[in-house]
Amino acid sequence: MKPFARPYVLKIRKGKYFMTRSYRLFQLCGRGNKVKKLLGAFLVFLCFIGAVVFFVDAKEETLLQSKEEVEIGVPGVTGYSITYKSNGVEIPGLWIEPDEVEGSLPLLIHNRGGVGESSLTEAQELKNLSYWAEQGYAVLATHYRENAEGKFEPTEKKDFVRDVLDLKKVGAELNHVDEDRTVMLGYSCGGWMSLLAVQQEMDVDAVAVIGAITDLKQLYLTEPEPVQKQIERLMGEPGGEESWYRELAPIHWVEDINVPILMLHGERDRTVPIEQARLFATLMESEHDLHRYVEYENGDHGLRLHFKEYAPEVLDWFDKHLEGE
Repeated sequence: MKPFARPYVLKIRKGKYFMTRSYRLFQLCGRGNKVKKLLGAFLVFLCFIGAVVFFVDAKEETLLQSKEEVEIGVPGVTGYSITYKSNGVEIPGLWIEPDEVEGSLPLLIHNRGGVGESSLTEAQELKNLSYWAEQGYAVLATHYRENAEGKFEPTEKKDFVRDVLDLKKVGAELNHVDEDRTVMLGYSCGGWMSLLAVQQEMDVDAVAVIGAITDLKQLYLTEPEPVQKQIERLMGEPGGEESWYRELAPIHWVEDINVPILMLHGERDRTVPIEQARLFATLMESEHDLHRYVEYENGDHGLRLHFKEYAPEVLDWFDKHLEGE
């Protein structure tokens, strides 16, 4: 028996020879143990890099930072004040759900109206959200980035709605929530954010908006100066170098809205004129049939006196599209 098959030999500089077969490599170099040590060190290095990547990814994927139960005095539901991470910033928000959970709950993302801080306490806001939790939804709501610590400095469209987009990721972290069944409800400014989230390809089954803003420049021009200043803090002045008014207005990208939208608006809305809603509804009709528009006679901004009328309309819309009809 031949001790070795004839090795392949390569000629390199200074007349030295290098055998390609591993045994000859170890034999000729006389450094088998050293090579083994180098290979071992390299494998340890790869394992270290893999561990670092794993733990960094795991940390980034965990968005929910804290939760604290808030007493709201509504039987059958539990509400929490929460914080969650969105693009490196800790955002305040709310979470409410029914006490008794059978199976998994659909997720309802609630986008409140208003610019700046809410005038309601967390307990009051959670109490207002309790109706939707009583209907079998896990409800998540954000207080938006401008209410977190630090200055809000958007650099792209997605920055205006990133806090809403990340709420669904928070929902995915909750064990009993089915993020594949997600709906969204928005009021006024929150209605605009709901439409913008859809335009930014947020995966939801259906959306309902009440008194939604669809033309930002028109809204700015009709608001009193204190409100204009709040809007400028987010978007600059209309026509200015840092103006976002046209790019962010749903009226200019109706064709991008590819999710079923239920639009509810009051005829006597003095914040977002009914003409704005009607024009947007007409554009939606001309583009596709993924929407329904309902006006409420004598309804104000937010339909505050029409909750018993519009709530079943919203629930029917959500149920219809969650069932895939």
